Amino acid sequence: MQPSSLNLAALPTAVSCSRMFVRHTLKRWNLPDQIDPAELIASELVTNAVKATGVTMPNPGWGDLEKVALINVRLAAHRDGVSIQVWDASLEPPVQPAAGAAAGAEGGRGLFIVRAVARQVGHFYPRGGGKVVWAELALDAPVPPLPRRAAKTPTIQLPLPDPDLLRKVLAGLQRL
Repeated sequence: MQPSSLNLAALPTAVSCSRMFVRHTLKRWNLPDQIDPAELIASELVTNAVKATGVTMPNPGWGDLEKVALINVRLAAHRDGVSIQVWDASLEPPVQPAAGAAAGAEGGRGLFIVRAVARQVGHFYPRGGGKVVWAELALDAPVPPLPRRAAKTPTIQLPLPDPDLLRKVLAGLQRL
């Protein structure tokens, strides 16, 4: 399966858009069991990317949106897993959950949740700049290869010769 990606403005609405993108893509890839955990991971990673590079105020004005950053969400299915990657323009490493973080705190547990759901989590800095934070989900069964269609040989049915029709065509051509 070809990887699939989506560019989004780094705004709070990117979280719900990324969830829809993940749901649609995994349905198309026939991986319905991965939808819920992949949506959770994508929403946490996108939330962190928006906090790192985007506009987080509830009602931004046009001036606040003038130079809004982009983020990129990418999904890839491998033989035994699905990876979710989120790129943002920040060079700051992802915020790791603090040991013994307050249970009532509203934020700061995004990567903790991702680590609890995913098989692997990490980040890297691509040559083009910014950072990519990624997580990989394990598949219960390997991703089957896409079926190949058998090549069809074209079959052309030529009409049987019709002597009367041929005489009429010849007579019409001769009159010209």
